[in-house]
Amino acid sequence: GIGDYENVRKLKNPQNDAKALSSLLQRIRFTTVDQQLDKTCNQLKHAFVDFEASIQSNDIVLFYFAGHGIQWEDQNYLLPKDFPDMHAADATEKAALLKKNAINAQDILNKLSDREPYVIIFLLDCCRKYFLRNIDLNTRALNANESRSVGLSAMHKSGSLVAFACAPGTLVDDKPEEQNSLFMKHLLKHLA
Repeated sequence: GIGDYENVRKLKNPQNDAKALSSLLQRIRFTTVDQQLDKTCNQLKHAFVDFEASIQSNDIVLFYFAGHGIQWEDQNYLLPKDFPDMHAADATEKAALLKKNAINAQDILNKLSDREPYVIIFLLDCCRKYFLRNIDLNTRALNANESRSVGLSAMHKSGSLVAFACAPGTLVDDKPEEQNSLFMKHLLKHLA
């Protein structure tokens, strides 16, 4: 879970969500639970390499991300703590910044699948819009002051279940008065 962003709007719930899911997975006897909180891009990439290496054939793999998400062209990106402010960047600069400073979600799903697990449960608890104008500031949209919007694109991989916290073109609430996101609240209720 990433909420303590350095250059974009901070979020309250992602850390709570990651901690709650980690605790639940340990209680239901997942053998490896790797919780990453407020990590930089390099830290996340290294943690993912370690996580990927731990996966054995026929494992049940659950990947969960809470934080900011962006779609650029046909790819979904997960934003680390140190993701730069892209407000003043042109389209070419934005594409370069994303590829260098964010985590490509489809690449993660592909690498997990290469390990031949029994199943992959891939959960993304982030908005499905980017660069929005006039929205409630307590959402997981990256920037509430821009006018362009795009939704996270569909993701596919055989042997996987991919779930988003919201429908295309909608927002995930990050309500300060709540302990967890709505997605995590219901996930915890039904997994417990």
